[in-house]
Amino acid sequence: MRFKWVLLALVVVVIGGAVALVLVERPKLDDAPTAADAAWKPLTAPDQLVARYQKLEGALSAFDTAGGADRSVSRDLHAALKVWNASLKDGGTAAQVKAANTVEAQGARLWANVTGNARFAEQAAVKDALAAWAGTKPPQALITTFNKASRAFEDTRSTLLARPVALALSYEAIPQFQLGDLGF
Repeated sequence: MRFKWVLLALVVVVIGGAVALVLVERPKLDDAPTAADAAWKPLTAPDQLVARYQKLEGALSAFDTAGGADRSVSRDLHAALKVWNASLKDGGTAAQVKAANTVEAQGARLWANVTGNARFAEQAAVKDALAAWAGTKPPQALITTFNKASRAFEDTRSTLLARPVALALSYEAIPQFQLGDLGF
């Protein structure tokens, strides 16, 4: 009989501790992604990444017209741009950043394909369109601000006490944003 009471007291303590942990940690876990969302919003403005990826779509069209439509880089970049556009309509910050990072990586891959192939490098339309994309970068201050907010959320999310709460309440990581590396 005494064992039942001890077990009951232990269950009450564990449940009470879990509830207290959620009550203490959840406000921090709510504030940090809100800050990351607010820092990401300026990057998705029409004159920032949206304009940059429209120029990349133009470069991809020029690449396709110059004979690159059958290459995997073209197919992969078309798919990445499709995911990006869908994430702008239906995705949260984490989905948008993931999609933007994929577009950046595929854009850098397109750059490497064009600059490393004489046939494409000689095509003025392709070179000009890629140069327009490469020259359309968001201000580094916006990227830095977002990446700091993303890192702050990850730091909050991964503390010893917040980690189980974040896992239980499905607080998804928000990746950092990286511009494609064009080698210059």
